[in-house]
Amino acid sequence: MSEPVLSPMIADLLTPDRYSTSPVDIELLQTHISWVIIAGQQVYKIKKLVDFGFIDYSTLEKRHHYCLEELRLNRRLSRDVYLQVEPIVKRDDGFYYGEPGQVVDYAVVMRKLPEERMMKNLLAEGLLQPVHLQRLAEMLAEFYRQAAVIDDGSFGTLETVSFNIRENFEQTEKYLGKSLSENDYRRIIDFNEQFFQDHEDLFARRVAAGMIKECHGDLHMEHICFVNDHIDIYDCIEFNDRFRLIDVAADVAFLAMDLDYHDRYDLSAYFLREFGRFYQDEGGQELLPLYKCYRAYVRGKVISFLLDDPSLGEAERETAARRARRYFQLSTVYTYRLPTSLILVSGISGSGKSYLAGGLAAMSGFSWLRSDQLRKELIGMDVSEHRPDDFESGLYNPEMTRQTYEELVRQADPVLAAGGGVIIDATCLKSWQRQLFYDLAAKCKLPVYVVSCEAPWEVIAKWLRQREGEEDNISDADLKIARQQLAGRELPSPEEETQGYWIHHDSNVDLLNQLYSLMPRLS
Repeated sequence: MSEPVLSPMIADLLTPDRYSTSPVDIELLQTHISWVIIAGQQVYKIKKLVDFGFIDYSTLEKRHHYCLEELRLNRRLSRDVYLQVEPIVKRDDGFYYGEPGQVVDYAVVMRKLPEERMMKNLLAEGLLQPVHLQRLAEMLAEFYRQAAVIDDGSFGTLETVSFNIRENFEQTEKYLGKSLSENDYRRIIDFNEQFFQDHEDLFARRVAAGMIKECHGDLHMEHICFVNDHIDIYDCIEFNDRFRLIDVAADVAFLAMDLDYHDRYDLSAYFLREFGRFYQDEGGQELLPLYKCYRAYVRGKVISFLLDDPSLGEAERETAARRARRYFQLSTVYTYRLPTSLILVSGISGSGKSYLAGGLAAMSGFSWLRSDQLRKELIGMDVSEHRPDDFESGLYNPEMTRQTYEELVRQADPVLAAGGGVIIDATCLKSWQRQLFYDLAAKCKLPVYVVSCEAPWEVIAKWLRQREGEEDNISDADLKIARQQLAGRELPSPEEETQGYWIHHDSNVDLLNQLYSLMPRLS
């Protein structure tokens, strides 16, 4: 297994005596373009000597210039985080920060932000709440209102946007078969080219409307920190104007994409709704599919660059390939548009149907109708209240179940008639239940899909145990109920299968992989 290779300068700067604060702990991180040294409560960011065409740090003068730009630009959205640009010098006995000595490089010096308050870590710990996204949406809306407008046609045009996107395809061709599949590569290219053709005048309208601004350019969760009473957003794009002087929609699409990547399509949709409340921009919605596809692809690209970095070990390169592959798969998911239809997401309790239905609804914009919710609303019961009645008794007696399914049909009907799509989140284990929806779809002259969620029994049992006591769990079913559902379910007859499209769906994978598998079949 190959070992990472460090330059003498970086190796020297990992010793405590190179720092005036004599830090006890020093940690080295890196990206495809930077070395990041965390020394105590300060962070030193050093630009790598690279030239990818769109990033050129190949000379000392360029690295110094971009260090100064990084300081200037990032102070717009962070408070007391960016401290100074520090020269790195070579002396007889090695490399140091600050003069005297021959200046050989520069470091951007930052105050270390609390890791536990980073947006990505709040999400991982289950602590990221809608209120965080509301505050962030409001902050960004104010930032964009104050940002410089670029309306001279130099950025944001079809020519500029298409160049940026096509450039990615050229730069990733060498990763085909490594982190990017040939089929996904071709599909993403075709999607973008078709979008340019279908929306040729949209980009000019965006320029004229003043929606091209000096944005952040790299707005994802790793660059956002919720610190007590304020939010710090850092590490914006400083190295290339065409990636920062962009459409506001392209900026917010990055964060929405990042939430999607982490399987939080619900929070992604919520953030975009809140942003729309604080920043009026109806035209931006039309561009979101393109820009989310673009943003996911860019992340896949830059992580793939690590596959060529000799300073990384083999295990790190394998991890990078897996991460990049996931971003490319998400980019592919964005290329699909669901036709107006009725989708039944079915399966026994604990099979993951609500998890899938919620993600699919957030991704597609379809209405999401839940039997667990409507059943309780019909009798005036709070949806968060639990009533664990026995199988087919109490709240779940046959008559109440029939009323619930009829109400699902009643609510879905006007949505479908108005041209919207509907996702039904219900077990749909009986033929008569599914027949109600076949009849509705036939009346509306729309296709109906039955997505039958399937997972191993031990997985279903684990999920049922895990969701007990969860605040957002509105289901009353337990392991005993699930067994009875499984025993009493009615499989479709050959005649029934002709009334809709049946999809046997593996729900025993994460949500992105489910959508990556499912979207082509629904489209």
